[in-house]
Amino acid sequence: MKKFFVIGNKVSKSLSPTIFNYWFKKHNIDAHYGHLELNDKNFESKIKELLTKKDLAGLNITIPFKQKIMRHIIDFDQHARKINAVNCVSIKKKTKGFNTDWEGYYKTLPRMKNIKNKKIIILGYGGAALAIHYLLKTKGCNNITVFNRTKKKLKFIKNTRFTESIKDLDKYLSTADIIINTTPKNLINSKKIKMIKKTTLLSDIVYNPKETDFLSSFKENKKIYGISMLIEQAALSFKIWLGFKPSVDKKLVKILDRIIT
Repeated sequence: MKKFFVIGNKVSKSLSPTIFNYWFKKHNIDAHYGHLELNDKNFESKIKELLTKKDLAGLNITIPFKQKIMRHIIDFDQHARKINAVNCVSIKKKTKGFNTDWEGYYKTLPRMKNIKNKKIIILGYGGAALAIHYLLKTKGCNNITVFNRTKKKLKFIKNTRFTESIKDLDKYLSTADIIINTTPKNLINSKKIKMIKKTTLLSDIVYNPKETDFLSSFKENKKIYGISMLIEQAALSFKIWLGFKPSVDKKLVKILDRIIT
C-alpha cells in the first residue's frame, strides 16, 4: 500500500485526508493518506525518518514548512524553484518538489477579460501568498499591492520593492478590484468594510469555516472560498503522484460541506 501524508502545524484538522482517501477509494487505488503534525523542534528528525520509509509515495506540505522541506529534496519543478516554496513532494526514484498552489488558485478565479488591468490587494506574504503573487505576475498583472505585518522584499519583480504596512491599507481599499486574504485573521474592520466597492471580488484561502471572518463581512460581493483552492491544488498533486487528475464530483462536495461550518 502506498502512503501519503500532509505535513504541517495543526494538520490534524486538515481536510486533505478526506479528499484523497475519497479519490483512492473511488478509483480502487491501494493507498492511504494521513496527517503528520510537526513543529520546529522535531521537523528535521521526523522528515529524515519519514523519507526512509519504502512505502512513502508523496507528501503535501503546509504552514510553516513549505520552504524548510526544500533542503530535503533533490529536484524541483520550475515553479517551485521560482516561488521558493514546495507544497507537493513526489517520491519515486528521486525526491522531487512541486508547487501546485499557484495553479490551484488560478483554477478558482472566474474568467476575467482584463485581469491584467485589475487593481489587486494581497493581504499577507507567506508561502501561499508567494504562490498567488507568482501566478498574478505570470499572468501579466502589474497593479498588485501586498500588505504584511512585517516588511518583506517582494519577489517576481525587477526593481527592489517591499510589502506595504497594514497601517496604510485604507489608502488602497476604495479602488481595489480584487482583495485576497492569505492570513488567518481578518485585517479589515467595520470601518474599512464600507470603503470597499460592491463589485470587488473577495477571496480567502482559509477553508474552515467556509465563511471566514473576512468573507462573512461582505453580503453582496462575489467570493472565492478557500475550499476551492484546497481541492484544486489537491487534484494537481494527485495527478503528479498517480498520472491522472481526479474529478471533483457532487458526492465529494457534499462530504466536505458537512465537515466545514
